[in-house]
Parts: sequence; structure tokens; C-alpha cells
Amino acid sequence: MKKTTLVLTILLCCSTLFGQGYRIAVLYKPVPNSRLYLGYYFGSQKYVLDSALLNAKGEAVFTGAEKLTGGLYIVVDPQKKTFVDILIDKEQEFNVSIDSTAFTIISIKGSKENDYLKKYKDASALYYSNYPQLMNDLAIAKTKQDSAVVQRKLNEANVKAQQWRDSFITAQPDAYLSLLFRLLKEPVYSAAGAKNKQDSVNAFYNYKKQFWPNISFADERLLRTPMFEQRLNRYMETAVIREPDSIKLELDKFILYSRTNKTMFRYFINRFTNEYMNPKYMGLDVVFLHLFEKYYITNQVDWLEKKDRDLVFNRAYNMYGNILGEPAAELNLLDTLNRKVNLYSIKSPYTVVIFWDPDCGHCKEQVPKVDSLYRASWKKQGVKVVGVLSDGAGDDEAKAKDIQKKWTEYIRSQQLNDWVHLYQTTAMRKAEQASQTPGFRQAYDVFQTPTIYLLDEQKRIVAKKINPEQVDELLQFRKNNQTSKHP
Repeated sequence: MKKTTLVLTILLCCSTLFGQGYRIAVLYKPVPNSRLYLGYYFGSQKYVLDSALLNAKGEAVFTGAEKLTGGLYIVVDPQKKTFVDILIDKEQEFNVSIDSTAFTIISIKGSKENDYLKKYKDASALYYSNYPQLMNDLAIAKTKQDSAVVQRKLNEANVKAQQWRDSFITAQPDAYLSLLFRLLKEPVYSAAGAKNKQDSVNAFYNYKKQFWPNISFADERLLRTPMFEQRLNRYMETAVIREPDSIKLELDKFILYSRTNKTMFRYFINRFTNEYMNPKYMGLDVVFLHLFEKYYITNQVDWLEKKDRDLVFNRAYNMYGNILGEPAAELNLLDTLNRKVNLYSIKSPYTVVIFWDPDCGHCKEQVPKVDSLYRASWKKQGVKVVGVLSDGAGDDEAKAKDIQKKWTEYIRSQQLNDWVHLYQTTAMRKAEQASQTPGFRQAYDVFQTPTIYLLDEQKRIVAKKINPEQVDELLQFRKNNQTSKHP
């Protein structure tokens, strides 16, 4: 299988703030010629920011001329195997004492945020003191009643921990730890007692409102914790309707509310661009086109290197010709007898278009599947299959002829007699390039093989980049739906 992977490189440096800088002294243990490391979170990933040599007393001091962006940071052991969390926000000069055996924090002096964190961890240790035993009891529970008893005890611990966090948020609303606690609080969906559809809708919107309580999307400290990215993922998966217009609206809100902070503005645009440039769900590529038109064409994205900017623009141009529900691009190609054939001259209720190559291993698995399904059921429904040779070998005439020979030999060996087989000559491709006309590879976004499209009677795109089984399911679904409408 040939595949072109498009990856937008995103580099957001660890931001620092001008000021008096930072000084974090760590007392560990003497380890000759060894260093401790200061790291930070960026989303779900951890990165090393600084390192400090341990002296003869087992002390290491991290220093910098500029203040660090507030966030959840980590101190990492010399072997880079173990770490402890520390909070860095307004106070950036403090001392940390670490247990050299367990690599846990003994004490922190000079940082209220870390005092708060230690108190919370001490309280949590008390609430969950019997957690290992409860999990063991849950694993060996023999009845639902036994499981319910254990689960109730676990829930009691969870409730106590949440009550502690809620009380802290009330007492210290501006603390960075309060921001983390707000990110940790799980939204609750409850449609209990719903009597009608409107009640269920209200329950959904109530659930949605719980995600971002008193959280500013212009606060770049959000990026220095793994909780924000996890919560954002969950919000998009569970609280946003998976429909292009709904998603566009949500993305625009995040971007709008982040505009006053350059780092957050870049983060949201980069993240959403990466996500929807190659979306997980068919049809959501129009979300990427929305971002492209609203932010890229208007020159609001000015931080990308040329190669990344070209990547985004080329990706957009390759998407415009194959939007779901829109007419498919015309194919003016030659058949195996070198006769001119165009796609729109093929009359059928549905057309399956498959772009494939004879040297593609995955194609050799999928092409026979398409033919088997065609013979078993599609042909009876009047479906036509159009197979297009994808690899034209560029300007190499000799190589192109060799590929065409393999292509026709494979067609004969597999007895793909009822298909419409099309290809493009080297001369045709050169003529397209000379006239700057987009070729079928761009029009159908063919960057891997096989690529399969399903078109309706008017040659509108029903589905794209799907496998043979999904084509069959869609055809069956449409057939059943049509039958139910016309008994």
C-alpha cells in the first residue's frame, strides 16, 4: 500500500515570562556526576526544561533569568525513571526536599501552592488508605451484592476527596490548584425523571455547561497540565454533536476566547488543524476547510514555517473537490482499449470508484473483495464499478508502460470483466500539468491506495475512503431505506 502521511509540525516553546526569573533548590542525596531534571507537561506529554548538577551535599538548584509559565512541573531523578509533581505559579523561588529512597516529596518551603498540594495529597492518602485492599476485594467479589458493598466504599472515598477539592476552590478560588481541581471535577449527566424530549435536551445542555466552570481559554497555564487536554478530548467526544456545523461553532468559540493570549490562540488553531486535516470520521474534513478559510486565508496564522504552511494549503486544495454530498469530479480517461471514457457517461443508480495499483499489496486484498461483492449483490442492483489505475509513473514513459502492462494482466487474471477500467497516459498527465488543471489524484484526494468512493445516480459523493464492506453496508442501508419509504 502506498500512503502519503501528512503531519503538521507544531512547535510551541516552553513559554517564559519576563521578571525576576526562577530558583528552585532541591535537596536529594549526593550522587557523583549526576543531575536532577526539571520538566513540564504540555498536554499529555512531558518534556525536560532544565537540569542541575547534584553537589556534594546532594543539592541541585534550577535557575533561570525569566519566570516560568505557571503549571504542573516535575522533578525527575538522575536515571529519568521516577518523578514528583510540583506546582509553579507566582512563587518561583522555593526549596524542595525529596526522600532519596522513595523519591517522594518530604517538604517544600516558600511556596503556598505546593503547601496546598501537600495538604490535598495528605488528605487523599487518608481517604484512600484502604484503596489497594478495596480493589482486591472488588476483584475477588463473587456476587453483585459483594461488588456493590466495595463500590460503595470506593464512592465514599471519591465523595470525600471531591468535597475537599470543592471546599478548597471556595476558599482559594484564584489558586492554581483550584484551576486543576476545576479540571478534575467530572461533569454529571442525569436524565432521570425526564418526561419528554425537551427534558432530555435540557439534561444534555446541563451536562455540557459543567465542563468549563470559571475557566479562561486565554490562560496558558492550562497547557501545563495533562488534565486540560484530557478534558477537551472528552468534551469534544461527549458534549458536542458530531455534525460539521456544531463542531465549527465550538472550535470558533475556543479560538475566539483564546485570542488575548498568543500561545493559547496558536494552540487551539494548531490542534484543531491537525485533528481535522485527517479527521477520524468521514465528512468532518469540511471542518478543516472552515478553519482554512476563516484563519489561514485571512492571514491570521502567521507562525508556520513555509513547509507547514504549504502542507496546510495543499491539503485544503485536495479536499475541495471531494466534499460529501457534492458532485464528484469528472474523470476523462482511457479504457483498456484506449477509448475515451468520462465518468458522467456511465449511467447507474450507484457507482463505486476504486483507485488502485497492481503493485499495491493492500489493493490485491481489496480489489477481489470489491469484485466478489459486486458479483454477489451489487450487479443485481445496477451498480457499476469503475477501477482507475492510480500510479501513472509520473513522466517516466517506460515505467508507465510497464505498470499498465501489469495492470491489464491483473485485470485479466482476476477476470474483472464487468468493471469499467480507466487509466491516464503520461501525455495526458503532462497536458494537465501544462494547463494547471487539477488531476484526478488531487480531485479525489488519492494519496493512498486503494481509495474507494461511492457515488449516487447524479454522481454525488455518498461516501469516500471506505472499505468494500462499508460500501456494501451503505448500499444495503439505502436499499432498505428506499423500500421502507415505498412499500
